[in-house]
Amino acid sequence: MHFFTTRPEDMTFEEKFNVSGRRIFPWEEAVPETPFWGGAWVDVAPGATSTPHNHDEYEMFFITEGTGVLRLGDEERRVSPGDTILMTPFKDHALTNDGDTRLRFVTIWWGSAEAIAAERAKWAAEFGIEDDATGPSQ
Repeated sequence: MHFFTTRPEDMTFEEKFNVSGRRIFPWEEAVPETPFWGGAWVDVAPGATSTPHNHDEYEMFFITEGTGVLRLGDEERRVSPGDTILMTPFKDHALTNDGDTRLRFVTIWWGSAEAIAAERAKWAAEFGIEDDATGPSQ
């Protein structure tokens, strides 16, 4: 059995995003090869807002504790435990904790250009084929 905890001492403050988190991968003892998707447990402190950002990946938030306001592009919506949010690539997003306890969520992301290229290369090597990443011949 493999597990890890997300106690306060397990979380790392990520200044770039203004949140504390614990990334799920890499997790060498459980999953020897890092998958082509990522995930993390994330806490937004009371009164804080995660740094607005966007990226070339899809990302989902699963809110597990606390309440706040999610901004996605020009839209805003209140979030609370049980909410699931999908962010599409290149859409600015930020999460504000307007409560007096942590706002916690699990996030997963996938589909970055880097991850897709790495996955293509892995399968090309696995099957002994050349992968020039240009698609089918015309």
